[in-house]
Amino acid sequence: MRLLSYLLLLGWLLAGGMAHAQQAPRSQLDSLQRAHPFLRTSANHIENATIGLQRFYQRLRQPRQQPAALPGSRVSIVHLGDSHIQADDYSDRVRHELQRTYGNAGRGLIFPYEVARTNGSPTYRTASVRGTWRSKRVLAAQPDSTLPVGLSGISLATADSGAAFTLRIPLRYWPAYQFNSLTVLRQPGPTTFDWQVLTPQHKLLGTVPGAGRSVADTLPLDSLRTLVTLRTTRRTAAQTSGVLYGLVLENGKPGVLYHAIGINGAQVHQYNRTPQFLAQLPLLQPDLFIISLGTNDVYYPKYTPERFTAQLDTLVRSLRRRSPEAEVLLVAPADSYRARRYRNPEFARVSGILRAYAQAHDLAYWDFAAVQGGYGSMAQWRAAGLAQADLIHFTRSGYDLQGLLLYLALQDGFAAFPTR
Repeated sequence: MRLLSYLLLLGWLLAGGMAHAQQAPRSQLDSLQRAHPFLRTSANHIENATIGLQRFYQRLRQPRQQPAALPGSRVSIVHLGDSHIQADDYSDRVRHELQRTYGNAGRGLIFPYEVARTNGSPTYRTASVRGTWRSKRVLAAQPDSTLPVGLSGISLATADSGAAFTLRIPLRYWPAYQFNSLTVLRQPGPTTFDWQVLTPQHKLLGTVPGAGRSVADTLPLDSLRTLVTLRTTRRTAAQTSGVLYGLVLENGKPGVLYHAIGINGAQVHQYNRTPQFLAQLPLLQPDLFIISLGTNDVYYPKYTPERFTAQLDTLVRSLRRRSPEAEVLLVAPADSYRARRYRNPEFARVSGILRAYAQAHDLAYWDFAAVQGGYGSMAQWRAAGLAQADLIHFTRSGYDLQGLLLYLALQDGFAAFPTR
């Protein structure tokens, strides 16, 4: 009798929890609509989610039910974009909300942007402490065999044995992003340096050898860490250089890994012409690709709707060929202005291209431009302190709001998804 009562109570609690989960996105959207009347929160849903996100939503139900060591205990999301993603304010809000809901498996893919002399995420900090470094981004006009661009859309290289940089998780992010597993993504080969990982007290935690067949080598660490140093070193005279493609931080727990790959100024065709980038994407074992591109494509002098459609098709086909189990979510670029003064009607056409492509290829689609408020709405975001003066980029608060809206749209689709 007690067992029956317990089961009835458990069923009631679970049913109530699911109902709460389904009502929460709508309640939050109502609050956001009142706070920002220019939003169109009624449009905040994932189109074609039932077909386009079927496998992804099934995977979301699994991670917290399995030990972290088992296959399938992590859900891996790769968010691909441009400057809106490189700064990570937008993507980190989505990451935070999904990990809060479905479990936190770690910070995921990072890159030492500051060592490469560009901006990066506030969730971690890097700093060069020794050596000379050079970098290359996907924007480079021609591929460079001496410095190929890899998984992060940007690569870092040095010819100095002993070159080093620190990786630090700021205090406010310690609970979320401390790590006990570090994957080093680097160019392997007999002429490349080894990579050492050290504590602040210079204790050696492990070494990734330069020689090897795999781009990725994972080092289990002795404890959860928030500060390490990475240093190149040579064992033989043949080792003359080192190329780093990125790092992956994990904590050994089940849940979501949310990898953000964004490069300032990036366009679709630039990712397409970068073979190492495309070849290395499967290393992240993606369950979902989120593509947030199009802003820079529209401003490119050679832009035409036909050219953009062909480039988008090339990218999506490349992703699906290399990661056939991963879903793809296309995101409409935000409204923006030319020269801070002139509204750009081309963004409505790009949204139409993305929607039509998603429908034709059974992909999911999120029309952020509509949720934002539609044509010309960037000026209202600017007046509300949510967009920068260039009327292209958002403020940190604006990116935070955009990330919350994407999370709520994903949750709306998940709540409506069949349980069987």
